[in-house]
Formats: sequence, C-alpha cells, structure tokens
Amino acid sequence: MYAAKLNGQITRDRRLVVAVPREIAPGAVQVILLRLSSKPIGRRARRVRAHPAFGVWAKRQDITDSAQFAADLRTRLETRADGNRRD
Repeated sequence: MYAAKLNGQITRDRRLVVAVPREIAPGAVQVILLRLSSKPIGRRARRVRAHPAFGVWAKRQDITDSAQFAADLRTRLETRADGNRRD
C-alpha cells in the first residue's frame, strides 16, 4: 500500500480534481476526503449548533482556547480536594 496526501478541489458539478504525482501508478485507489473548511455540514452538525449550550463561551474574553479550557475543567473536577472524585 502506498499513501499520499494530495490537495484537490470539488467542482460545482461534484467532481474531485486532484493533481496526481507521477510516482503513483495508474489503477484503483481509495479516496478519503477531509474537508478543510470549518463550515458544518449535515443534519447532526445542525443539531449540535441548535443545542442551547453551543457557543456559551463565545463571548468570554478570558478563554482563548475552548478545548484547553474544557480539558482544564475536567482535570479540576477529577482532582477535587473534597474527596468526591468521579471515576
């Protein structure tokens, strides 16, 4: 198996355009698409965005990295000094 990371474009008529390097021989391939934009797609993404808690930290000036902030909250919860650690 040979793996290569290639950049491409999806055209308006739903075709994938990719420049394939010469070292990749003709034949069958398997393609995994990773969309680069952060624009949510699909029903599940719309459901998540509709949740009342979505964006609750958006206007907080003291939170620059929400993922790190959430991880820190979890760590503080797991190491509480009151002895009520949740496992």
